[in-house]
Amino acid sequence: MINTLPIKHSELREIPAFHDLPDEQTQSIAAVMVRRQYAPGQIIFMEGEQAGSLWFVFQGRVKIIKQSLNGRIQGLCLMNRGKCFGSCPLFDMKKNPATAQALDDVTLFVLPEESLQQLKTRDAQLVKALLHIYSQRLEHLARVSEVLGSWTVSDRINDCLLTYAKRDSDEPIVELTHEKLAALIGTVREVVTRHLSLLEKEGVVRNENGRIILLNPNALLPPCACEDHKTSA
Repeated sequence: MINTLPIKHSELREIPAFHDLPDEQTQSIAAVMVRRQYAPGQIIFMEGEQAGSLWFVFQGRVKIIKQSLNGRIQGLCLMNRGKCFGSCPLFDMKKNPATAQALDDVTLFVLPEESLQQLKTRDAQLVKALLHIYSQRLEHLARVSEVLGSWTVSDRINDCLLTYAKRDSDEPIVELTHEKLAALIGTVREVVTRHLSLLEKEGVVRNENGRIILLNPNALLPPCACEDHKTSA
């Protein structure tokens, strides 16, 4: 739902893409953005629908999913605080390439296409920031394609744990249920539970209610990454 509470430029500065913009620019952008809130499980937009806005996560997490031709749902990634998603109006993308769904209670800052088109005609620095966002997204999608094409399910679970771990303490924590992990990597909950049980027996993780503690994150790295890590250490 739309929240009429104005977006402050100080809030906008918490989005990495806008960190280095002058106050005048962030104030201009904040003035045309819309604050929206979604409950867990609520669909934000559907694959194939008309696109045209840029969405920034201010609070919570958003799951990006795609449906294959045979109807299978594949989780692509999670967008957490500060991340941008949605089709990019700068590249005239008319349709949403995937579905976005709230994983938690989510607050989003939305930059509508009409406002973006007006801003970009007079603000080259803003366009540069948005292009940087889009290049990061393309890099991420290339990685997703590689993972889905060549990694085993176990590798994908391990990578998901490393990607979405919160590193606020000595032991990183993944606040995802087994079911949500399964949806993200395109498998079923039983497979995730079985793999996590094996990792727990090996002392790599500790399973708790609704979260997973990473006791030995390096053990989750794929073999080639482990070798690179040792070389750079």
